[in-house]
Amino acid sequence: MKCIRNLATKFGLAMMLVVWGQLAIASQLVPAFGLANDQYAKSPGPYTVSTNAVLSDCRGLLGVLARIMLLDNSLQCNQSFPYGFSNPISTSVYYPSNIKQLDKLPVVNFVGGILSNQGQYTDLLRLWASYGFIVIISSDFINTAPTMHVLGALELSKLNQDPTSPLFGKVDLARTIVAGHSAGGGASILSASLLPETLKGIDPQLRYIGSLPIEPGPIGLGSTVKTPTLVLTGAADVVVPAWAWPRLWQGGLIKTVPGWSATAHNATHFSPVRSVREDEFAGITTAWILYVGKNDPAAKEYFVGENYKLARDPQFIRLLFNPLRVQRNEVADSLQ
Repeated sequence: MKCIRNLATKFGLAMMLVVWGQLAIASQLVPAFGLANDQYAKSPGPYTVSTNAVLSDCRGLLGVLARIMLLDNSLQCNQSFPYGFSNPISTSVYYPSNIKQLDKLPVVNFVGGILSNQGQYTDLLRLWASYGFIVIISSDFINTAPTMHVLGALELSKLNQDPTSPLFGKVDLARTIVAGHSAGGGASILSASLLPETLKGIDPQLRYIGSLPIEPGPIGLGSTVKTPTLVLTGAADVVVPAWAWPRLWQGGLIKTVPGWSATAHNATHFSPVRSVREDEFAGITTAWILYVGKNDPAAKEYFVGENYKLARDPQFIRLLFNPLRVQRNEVADSLQ
């Protein structure tokens, strides 16, 4: 009986790897396309990027599994547990290399998925930083609560006050966007629900001005969100089904602040950890942070106005009677 259970377990793991591998292939076969990807993800932004992240090839059991599931031998990881033997709680920062010559920059405070590693998101984080943002990623490899977003804010507050840091005096905490993928996406909804008084307890200047949950976990209610929010899902995502909680009790319940929801064709749950060329969300997430963080006029066109470009972007489901079509709430409709 024990032998049968062991065989069943091994068979189940093998089938899971096959399914994930097939989904990974689905995303690889069709490169990211559409208006936002053409405008913002075909090449980096105007700034070269520096980082304090120390990355190498993904090793260990989880690293090998990640490379198999994603069919990507170039995947990078840091040495935080369970991918290595360093402290499981870690942060890394990406920023324009010439930051000392720039004014204060807005922040993207990002948290990845459960059992993910910071290095797996490096391509996306570098893209955002290349458009003039300070991007911090924090992880404890669970990432389901606002804790890691708080850690990221605390770390930036410290670096902003440290004369030996390249970020000294350059962090505009009053323009912070909380973002995340999977478990970290759910955490970004929770973080965007925190009271302003709570944020001031972390740093008197801290203010969340937007939220970006990408394929978010089920924790978090849209009705509690206090910032403009863009909820993104993938049509080929079987881990976070686009028709489930992202529409039912997250994006669908955002009523009192501007809210948008969009589902990307071909996107799997692993799209955000792929190269920018294969990441269906790369362009629109960049447009979102530029709009919210800098009020960039070109990026604003994707979200504001009667003929807003997100609703016309072929990367996303647009059919009128499809419940997964691009949508925005009444508050977003009224923006000018």
